Amino acid sequence: MELHPDDKYQLMKAQMDADRRALEARKAQQDLERLVLEMEHRYGLIADGRSIDPRSASVNSSEDESTPARKTNGKETQEALESSILEQAAAG
Repeated sequence: MELHPDDKYQLMKAQMDADRRALEARKAQQDLERLVLEMEHRYGLIADGRSIDPRSASVNSSEDESTPARKTNGKETQEALESSILEQAAAG
């Protein structure tokens, strides 16, 4: 059995919309990380090994393990986003 051409079109369109939204979410995350980095530089936190938690809008000390270290450069967040997108695509 084969799908009707209109249904194929709708599926392809929905997949493209999902891909576009995933890219927009990734860009928003990168914009947030860039802003946090700029603020950490402005307040001199980088040299002290401290960071800003954007969710609580607070400064974390180097001993505080509640947020991931800057060493990942946001890649963990991006990987988590991509894996959740793949899971949603597989489920849908």
